[in-house]
Amino acid sequence: MDNSTINVKAHGKVILIGEHSVVYGKNALAMPIKALNITTTITENKDNENIMNTTHYHGPYLTAPNEYDGLKYVFKTMIEKAKTNQKITVTYTGEIPMERGLGSSAVVAFGTGNALNKYFQLHLSEEEIMAITNHAEMINHGKASGIDSATVKANSIVFFNKNKGPQELNEKLGATLLIMDTGELGNTKEAVSLVRQKYESDTTNQNKIDRLGELANKTKEYWLEHNPKAIGKIFNEAQTILASFDLSTDRINQIVTTAQNNGAFGTKLSGGGLGGIVISLCPNQKTAHDIAQLAQPYFANYWIEEI
Repeated sequence: MDNSTINVKAHGKVILIGEHSVVYGKNALAMPIKALNITTTITENKDNENIMNTTHYHGPYLTAPNEYDGLKYVFKTMIEKAKTNQKITVTYTGEIPMERGLGSSAVVAFGTGNALNKYFQLHLSEEEIMAITNHAEMINHGKASGIDSATVKANSIVFFNKNKGPQELNEKLGATLLIMDTGELGNTKEAVSLVRQKYESDTTNQNKIDRLGELANKTKEYWLEHNPKAIGKIFNEAQTILASFDLSTDRINQIVTTAQNNGAFGTKLSGGGLGGIVISLCPNQKTAHDIAQLAQPYFANYWIEEI
């Protein structure tokens, strides 16, 4: 058993297209955001207690607040596999805003599983770690597609279907993505439930979900053709569909309008909605910076990624 310090870094993600429809078996595209990451550090603890250290909580691991339930499942499962009484401290450093659609829960679940696997030399396969991560995501979100887990371990764009799994696309689009955090907490579980109610009550809404899947397929085609303008139009159509499910907010709408009036190819919410983040596809860095300046009253933070 290795009692040295173990560090595992995992990065966040954004869904480009296909949020919500991916839950119904449709395709989606997501991308890793390397600038947003969390490191899981494991050290031995001689105080006879397993401890969790985060920005928001410091205390016994398994009695952490309910929002850590998915993470507690990962920890408990891995400790049972290790068959050990050794006590450890697990520290999370780095910052990915929670409940924004940036994959924070998948990042820490995946990072924790990997770190414990290394620390206790369990030799679990990546598939086994992913299965544990995905179960944690089900606990966190009610019904998880698996796209977050697939993307937080990916190095490039992921074309994802929950029945067929992830496929990485190494092609660059040739555009700039502006990611804006509204500062409003999204709620994936609530958003998924809201969409499900509307989906089950109206065939029009079922058609909209089907359309989001079609738009994801078209996005992949246009991506491989390096056609960001066409993808921008898809973003705008997807935003209209997502807003029709009452997933948009006044702040999201204001960001969308500002971006559309100032040179963006297309803009949409990303993730569950009801808050969270907005992504804007821009022709270049200058346009992205200009939009960020103009939309500043409506967001808490932003990142720019070359894609």
